[in-house]
Amino acid sequence: MKNIKISVIDTSVVGSEVTEVTEVTVASTHETLLSSLSGAGIMIEATCGGQGSCGKCKIWVLSGQVVDREGNTVEPVDGEWYLACQVYPAEDLVIEQTKQAKVSSKGEISDRFLEYIDLLPPIKKVLIKPVYPTLENNYSLQEMIRRAISGDGDGEADQPEDISIDISALQELAQVALKKVDEITIVRSSSQILASEAGDSVASLYGVAFDIGSTTVAGILVDLNQGKVIAAAAETNPQAAYGADVISRIKAAKTEDGLKTLSSVVRQCLNDLVNKLCEAAGISNRDIYLVTVAGNSTMEHLLMGVSPAYLAISPYVPVFNELPWFPPSGIGLDINCGARIIVLPNIASFVGADTVAAMVGVDQDLTSKMTLLIDLGTNGEIVLGNKDKMLVCSTAAGPAFEGAQLSSGMRAANGAIDDVTITDNVYVHTIKDELPRGICGSGVIKAIAEFVKVGVITTSGRFVSDDKMALLPGSLGKRLKVQDSGQKEFVLVRAEESATGKDISITQGDIREIQLVKSSIFTGVEILMEQLGITFAEIEQVLVAGAFGNNLDLDSALAIGLVPSAGRSKIIPVGNAAGTGAVKAILSVRVLERCRTIASKAEFIELANHPGFQKKFISNLAFPEGI
Repeated sequence: MKNIKISVIDTSVVGSEVTEVTEVTVASTHETLLSSLSGAGIMIEATCGGQGSCGKCKIWVLSGQVVDREGNTVEPVDGEWYLACQVYPAEDLVIEQTKQAKVSSKGEISDRFLEYIDLLPPIKKVLIKPVYPTLENNYSLQEMIRRAISGDGDGEADQPEDISIDISALQELAQVALKKVDEITIVRSSSQILASEAGDSVASLYGVAFDIGSTTVAGILVDLNQGKVIAAAAETNPQAAYGADVISRIKAAKTEDGLKTLSSVVRQCLNDLVNKLCEAAGISNRDIYLVTVAGNSTMEHLLMGVSPAYLAISPYVPVFNELPWFPPSGIGLDINCGARIIVLPNIASFVGADTVAAMVGVDQDLTSKMTLLIDLGTNGEIVLGNKDKMLVCSTAAGPAFEGAQLSSGMRAANGAIDDVTITDNVYVHTIKDELPRGICGSGVIKAIAEFVKVGVITTSGRFVSDDKMALLPGSLGKRLKVQDSGQKEFVLVRAEESATGKDISITQGDIREIQLVKSSIFTGVEILMEQLGITFAEIEQVLVAGAFGNNLDLDSALAIGLVPSAGRSKIIPVGNAAGTGAVKAILSVRVLERCRTIASKAEFIELANHPGFQKKFISNLAFPEGI
């Protein structure tokens, strides 16, 4: 079978004078173009997991031939483009793609939740002065280290500290001792030595906290000696090429090859983030000795190469909720070989360690205030309670808040519309003030709230009739179009004003998608309140986590019924709460213990089994009156 060369021209940066061309070689004509590109590390949006339904993986073939599964010639859609998930390379190709997955922020790490943490990292460095064995005073190098740690300078300690030494640390010690250095730095965790280094390297002790989201993976570099965040970076989760949500990923991981691929790409993503963080801080990968990982149950299973299939079949339980610490070789992480990886514990099938980390990140387990924590992302998790009792649930938020499954949707990246104002005209704001490329979740929420306020749609979510649309101020009525399929859409940005050369619109289907999401979240909150026996008035604070929460216009969220009307002043964006929790866990063994306690004591409520869920869900679809 001949190799096929694919040259990919990236024109996603409008106005750039330099066109980026990436060349990859694939050995199979039996894989879709999407799979071939994904396997080569070129990630294109495919929120439907390559089923051909989302229409996100558009590519333009500039040279060469693509075919269908049977090898038949395929005609481009609208005479222009193909879906990469539906075509196969028949020969060398030159393609153009403008929908390469972009990185969206997961929100800032909130310093106010790090201020009062006890700095008790799970590992530490200790400088010792070894007394080397002699013919007269003969003992092993292992014993030499034990005696030095016990503090006996003459090497004759009566009761050396009972401490074990990892084989990797012994391998290092064998080399270090040959140099007969006067000082040796050891890395220890409790009664275990993880590494040994020549000289004084006590000052170089770093860790990385990872927040593995379905859409975005964030890495935070922490100085464990000072208890400070040094650098942060984010990458699009490369698994997004296999589907936007966890169910798509679980399906993609059903085969051995699929599981291996999904595990491999996220591990490489972690290594890429480590390299970025080390470069930013001017340190070596070998200076990283500890890693914490927070992710939902599916993400953690895939990271570990453990099939998540059981999460999607009755009785819907994970293979594991907690793991022992393990060395970086367990996931192929390129850091100090004596380091330890701590995967934070999960609560239930679809309430994972990211929720545990978020709870500890905002200290919900310590406060007496009745707190509602909502983490809005590709998955929606809700926690209600305080230090006395906490109830948790997962809602079918889907990836709409990340811009997926929306006709003009995109992530919260440069060029995404994040704010909309409608008067007699439509005014939009984009991230970094770039030309509009699409609309992200926070922009959609604001637009829909404006639609209801101005009268573009009714509280049922439907566009108003043509005669009522004609009565709207200015030229608003002319922005309503009917697609060839018969579906109505409201144009926010006309083609000639956009970066893509196409209209950026919100369709009737987009509105319906947001209604489904907001209803599931609001219904989840209602059911948790019933289970806890409280009312909206008794909720003392509503913490909205994630980048979406940071960018969300809270008045609009209240207006469409996305968050409960507990009072505008009670709603507080808290940034990347899961990332904050992962950082706290890497800095303190006490926080790690809190994570274990939360995971074991938080009560999971399965919404689908609740007898009142369906009725409440239907009732909550409508937008509130009187915006």
